[in-house]
Amino acid sequence: MTEPATDRKAPIFDVQSFSIHDGPGIRTTVFFKGCPLDCVWCHNPESKRAEPQLIYYKNRCTGCLLCVETCKTGAQIILPGGAHGVIHEKCTLCGKCIKVCCYEAVKISGKIYSPEELYDRIKSDIRYFALETGGERGGITFSGGEPLQYADFIKNFCSLIPGVHTAMDTSGSGDIKDFEKIIDCIDLFLFDIKAINSIEHKKFCGADNNKIFQNLKYLCKNKKDIILRLPIVPGINDTKEYFDGISEFLTKYPHIKHAEILPYHNYGLAKAEGLGLKIPAELPPLNTGKETVEKWLGEFAKRGMDNVRCSQ
Repeated sequence: MTEPATDRKAPIFDVQSFSIHDGPGIRTTVFFKGCPLDCVWCHNPESKRAEPQLIYYKNRCTGCLLCVETCKTGAQIILPGGAHGVIHEKCTLCGKCIKVCCYEAVKISGKIYSPEELYDRIKSDIRYFALETGGERGGITFSGGEPLQYADFIKNFCSLIPGVHTAMDTSGSGDIKDFEKIIDCIDLFLFDIKAINSIEHKKFCGADNNKIFQNLKYLCKNKKDIILRLPIVPGINDTKEYFDGISEFLTKYPHIKHAEILPYHNYGLAKAEGLGLKIPAELPPLNTGKETVEKWLGEFAKRGMDNVRCSQ
């Protein structure tokens, strides 16, 4: 049986050391599980639901079928033709299939941590944060999923790492009261803007963006360090309205340090398939090319925005 999340416990599906794309310097990025949004292009689809989930990586499977022999719930099956398949709804997360798979074709995504357990997990990384990369020191970045959902947990965890630079990669989707809980312990907010039009935001992300814009205003009012992150997907949100809206934010809130384009990539598709999720038909099959990114940067340049760059 899976341990539930509480104010003192939180579900985390990955901890990545030596990350250089989630804030300044060398960082450790903690990925929380659970998100109030449901973005069609999500590159971490295992982060959407808060509870642990079974992922099946078909490309790693050799067809030995030991997992089928071991599984007692009928979740691991033999498909017509003899190939291996998974019925996710029948999985009880007992983990027996994982023990017999030598190729990590199946895994359980998500583990419940206390702040102290997370500290034990990352404490050996702290000595690297003082090393400068590009003239900046590193720290901890909270990502997800939506880490704002675990504001109490993060506040408690930050009390264990005084003096360590902290960043939060957030969609901004949440209550201001949660920002109030962590505003003094987060040094930098990596704030996603996924769509300008509220109707389009609800269509592609599952909720409108009214609270998101209110929360951005709140952070700016409190003079927090902010980097806007722009997940742009060809054919979905690379519109005149989007480029105009982001430019307006950068003009309206000069306290924002800069904006970073996050070019669409298809790395999440295999994970979505491994979770038994349907792949949205509107998603581009290929990663965004350099020429497309240069075109987007040109759109911002035409609007006089010289503080937009590509993060990768």
